[in-house]
Amino acid sequence: MEEYTRFIEKFIDSLGLSRVSLLGHSFGGRVGILYSSRHDNVDKLILVDAAGMKPRRPLSYYIKVYTFKLSKKLAYLFLPRDKAEALIEKRRGKSGSADYNAASPRMRAILSKCVNEGLESVLPGIKAPTLLIWGENDTATPLRDAKYMEKHIADAGLVSFPGVGHYSFLENPGQFAAVLNSFLKAKCVGKNN
Repeated sequence: MEEYTRFIEKFIDSLGLSRVSLLGHSFGGRVGILYSSRHDNVDKLILVDAAGMKPRRPLSYYIKVYTFKLSKKLAYLFLPRDKAEALIEKRRGKSGSADYNAASPRMRAILSKCVNEGLESVLPGIKAPTLLIWGENDTATPLRDAKYMEKHIADAGLVSFPGVGHYSFLENPGQFAAVLNSFLKAKCVGKNN
């Protein structure tokens, strides 16, 4: 997350922008959270079905992960490298998410590291007025994450769409655009402005 955030910092600096509004969906929300917690030049922050909370996982998840790791070690120990890799890919295809399975090995390592990095501790550092837009049926970043963010970001408000999942801007584009336009046009009068 540090590298992604530093890239955005350099990009904003290279454009000579003194004030910015940021919108981040899912993984991009992580970058928006981290950047906004460190910089006072953010006019408004919009987090859309954003990641950033360390996921709550059942015991069955950890059993699946550690069983996969063990089988991976055993495959390399007892099989020729090409057969071990084929077996590992076959098992990964059955258990990994679509994003994870489509990623390169390097990107998989990055995704694993980032997904397991919780940003709860930096939320109070966000001073910008923040709009949280969420699908109530989002299973990738559950609505409880948005409620946690709303509670821990000083000037945050949550709008959730019933019957909508992780891509609220695609699943409900009309209401999404209306809420976003209203927030961007509003003069914020919260404690921080």
